[in-house]
Amino acid sequence: MNIDLTDTTSGRINAALVRARRAMGSPAVGMVLTLVIVTDEGSHYDALKAASDASKEHPSRILVVVRRPGRSPRDRAMARLDAEVRVGGETGTGETVLLRLHGELANHAHSVVLPLLLPDAPVVLWWPADPPEYPSKDPLGALAQRRITDAAETEDPVAALRGRASSYAPGDTDLAWTRVTLWRSVLAAALDQKQARVTRAVVEGEEYNPSSELLALWLADRLGVPVERVLSGGPGITAVRLATEEGDICLERGDGSLATLSVPGQPDRNVALHRRSTAELIAEELRRLDPDGTYASAVRFGLDRLVRGQVAEMEAAEAAQAQAARAMGGEQAPPQIVVHPDKERMARATAARLITAIVDAQTARGRAHVALTGGRNGNALLAALAQAPGRDGVDWSRVDLWWGDERFLPDGDPDRNHTQAREALLDALPLEPSRVHPMPAGDGPHGDDVDAAAEAYAAELAAAAAGGGPGDGGGTDGAVPAFDVLLLGLGPDTHVASLFPGHPAARETGRTVVGVRQAPKPPPTRISLTLPALRAAREVWLLAAGEDKAEAAADALTAGDPARTPAAGARGHERTLWILDEKAAARLPESVRG
Repeated sequence: MNIDLTDTTSGRINAALVRARRAMGSPAVGMVLTLVIVTDEGSHYDALKAASDASKEHPSRILVVVRRPGRSPRDRAMARLDAEVRVGGETGTGETVLLRLHGELANHAHSVVLPLLLPDAPVVLWWPADPPEYPSKDPLGALAQRRITDAAETEDPVAALRGRASSYAPGDTDLAWTRVTLWRSVLAAALDQKQARVTRAVVEGEEYNPSSELLALWLADRLGVPVERVLSGGPGITAVRLATEEGDICLERGDGSLATLSVPGQPDRNVALHRRSTAELIAEELRRLDPDGTYASAVRFGLDRLVRGQVAEMEAAEAAQAQAARAMGGEQAPPQIVVHPDKERMARATAARLITAIVDAQTARGRAHVALTGGRNGNALLAALAQAPGRDGVDWSRVDLWWGDERFLPDGDPDRNHTQAREALLDALPLEPSRVHPMPAGDGPHGDDVDAAAEAYAAELAAAAAGGGPGDGGGTDGAVPAFDVLLLGLGPDTHVASLFPGHPAARETGRTVVGVRQAPKPPPTRISLTLPALRAAREVWLLAAGEDKAEAAADALTAGDPARTPAAGARGHERTLWILDEKAAARLPESVRG
């Protein structure tokens, strides 16, 4: 039964509801809540259809608020309420009132809605699109116990999630969160079956997909590990990978319907993970009206704490190419390239990658050897590492820190790489002092004899290499420990460490550490590892960000003479990784970048 009311009031609408119920022979009993939908003229049909379908499970009084403030001054000055009352038919045991608020009345929707709420029943408010900045402070939102938004229907879903985090109040939720319920259930069940410590996670999904972001935030918050958000072609969320010491737990859904769950030691099995309709999502939200503390914790965790890049997509290709190079008898791994959108995300992603590499090294060999670099990008990485959520997952007492080069200046000088590293990160870590190995300072026991200082550092490296046992990361047959990760910054002239193009240090083939005099970049006196020492590392990571590094990156990745282009000679024997931002990668040939 439908009743149209023009230029009406809330009192007349209530009277029409009573008449309709009597005419239908069904009193207004059995309705469990009032669902208020705030939408526009163009979207109200789809929203009402979804709400009506959901009301079959939760009999409700549905109030659809359509604001029509008008465009002209005359229209905005008027105040008129039109309504359409629907009882029976598609509404089932519920009832629907479509409210059109014209002119000035559009700004006072709460005064129209309040008299129409079911007495002693919860109120749920749903904005299918364009919610207020603070839903709980909105006059209509203040009437509700539950407030539902949908970040996926906004112009910038990621920005919308940031807004949800800052404006959250108990009772708030979002359909982007509801969409990951099945994913969360399957992953939680898999972790219950497989009692293994998760060390990192990857969530793959479409760009601008807030459900992918929320699922990654939930994993990072609950597991306390680095979580990387990787883009895929969709639809929606396509995969989640949880790395454990026994292997990866993978949940992959390529077609938007059927997923495959892989758990180490168990046969793969298919899991139904269909993309649910809006009606199903609303029905789920109406089942629980208490505050969702899990959603609150996830959305507040912080989008900036997620890692963003293409790490998960490239790892298989990197490993395969490195293995192929070794199979062909090559001693060094060919360069692999990871490009991040900007230098900030590059630093955060590299910090998470470094945490994972250190944990993997400690798991495999008991300790980790890492060689740090200074400069703009090296210090940005250390600062990002200081803020990384997975930082505490590393046993820092079993990490040996070395440096690839150093300015030969007095101890504590602000231009020394060691000083800058301490300020950015090291002073905040529970490091074992004997495992921090700064290069000698200009006011040390060797005085101003940079060659003697270089020889002393070479001896320290050789002692670590000779003294390491088979399980602790040392024990190489060379004169330096096998650095698990050796970090290098790229200079605009293609120099790495303090090996400059055409300088004698770049041609050194025998020694592992040299004193550098008359460097073309101040200060002129330095200490540096040589190319043979760099090439002894398991993994070499070269960092470059900014337009001023674009030409150098292109030259180094296409050059063949390390004496003239030192960065071209910096390679690890298991992996050589170039980590760039878009600006630094701008001049790479497509053949190289691909």
